[in-house]
Amino acid sequence: MSEQEKEKNTLPEEGTRTIRNRDIVLLSQILYMVQDVTMTEQKRQWMQDRLFAMSQHITGMPGGGGQPTGLEEPIAAIGELEEKYAKECREFLRDVSRAESILNHIQSRSMRTFVMMRYVFGVGNNEIMKRLNMKRRRFEQACKAIEQAPDMEHVIWHERFALKD
Repeated sequence: MSEQEKEKNTLPEEGTRTIRNRDIVLLSQILYMVQDVTMTEQKRQWMQDRLFAMSQHITGMPGGGGQPTGLEEPIAAIGELEEKYAKECREFLRDVSRAESILNHIQSRSMRTFVMMRYVFGVGNNEIMKRLNMKRRRFEQACKAIEQAPDMEHVIWHERFALKD
């Protein structure tokens, strides 16, 4: 394949696009929600470890010295963190359930793969075209069909092959 053909079949990475499909926003935010919950879990674990170390120090455990210090502040902080974590988990589970429902209701396997690669995992345009063996025109048609539909349920997806009866 010549350089001109390669360039013709590749797309520049896009910036901000205007879309009508309300499901894309949720799908594109799933990975960020996972990162937020993971960060909160790490902070929560750190606070619990810190509280455990402080309680060892106060109770006179070996190496602690037995000098009392105030635990009210760390206990309050961990309580607030637990509330924040529980709220984030509830929101995350609700949104993941909605996203899973959206993806599971996509009938076409090729469309489901395309949507997951592009909108959930954020794979680059050229990589999607390469992995799914798509030409530039087909890729642009797929993006337009998905992004201009009101939601995933109303996308008109044209399969590459059709069986005749």
